[in-house]
Amino acid sequence: MKKSISPIAVILSCVSLIACASGLKDTFKEEAAATVTQNKMKTDLVVASEKQNKQASSLQSETQEKKEPVGKNLDNSKKTKKGANQQPKEGTVKKIVNGDLMCYVTLVDNKGIEHNVGASFEICADEKKFINKKVRAIYEVTSVNDCQSVEPCGKSRKESIITKMEVVNKVSQKDSYTLSDGKWKIAISNSNSWNGVNGKGNVSYQGCDANGKCVSLTGGKVVCRHGVCRTVWKGGNYTYILEQAITENGNADSTLTVRKGRTEVLKVTGLKAIPDR
Repeated sequence: MKKSISPIAVILSCVSLIACASGLKDTFKEEAAATVTQNKMKTDLVVASEKQNKQASSLQSETQEKKEPVGKNLDNSKKTKKGANQQPKEGTVKKIVNGDLMCYVTLVDNKGIEHNVGASFEICADEKKFINKKVRAIYEVTSVNDCQSVEPCGKSRKESIITKMEVVNKVSQKDSYTLSDGKWKIAISNSNSWNGVNGKGNVSYQGCDANGKCVSLTGGKVVCRHGVCRTVWKGGNYTYILEQAITENGNADSTLTVRKGRTEVLKVTGLKAIPDR
């Protein structure tokens, strides 16, 4: 016999199911809200962390930018000191060029080394007076133009430049002298025919050996490079080279080398100047 379900029981069951469904729905809403809140908190933390990283990176960049000029100034200071040591006080003027900032002079020092140095515009104005001449240079720290322009500009830059040049007097230089090593005797004359330009001159030579056999030559050309001056003569198939190291007092020993083609046939070292009597 089948049992009948009363309407009241059915109603109570439905109410219970609706309450459960409603409760579950509320629970899902709360959990979803909590999840959204947690995600938002994580997002806020990430954004805050990124801002801190950007601020730290920006601060580091600013610090490096502030330090950079200091390093550049130190480098410039080193370059300036190095350049200051490359200003010869004496040399032969090879070239003079008028520039926008200053005059530029190419000097070959007593060791044959070439230097490009700044000078006042007055030096350029006297180019003909100094070109190819041996000079004594006087340097001063002075103001130069700030810009390379035909328009007027300031003079706040300070540079050590040549403000005065004097042609070295050749009167004290001997035009003629004699060298000897005790056996060979070499007489040099017309030395002042050389004007300081490499490959120029008309120096005369007379060399005699211990037996009194002599050779006379003219047209000697002078070349000074790398701290050594060489005078070269041509005589038939032979080349005569007299060389001497450049020193302040000019009393270094000389060496005579004679070549036939590429073959060295004679070399006399230790040639000393014979004092005048």
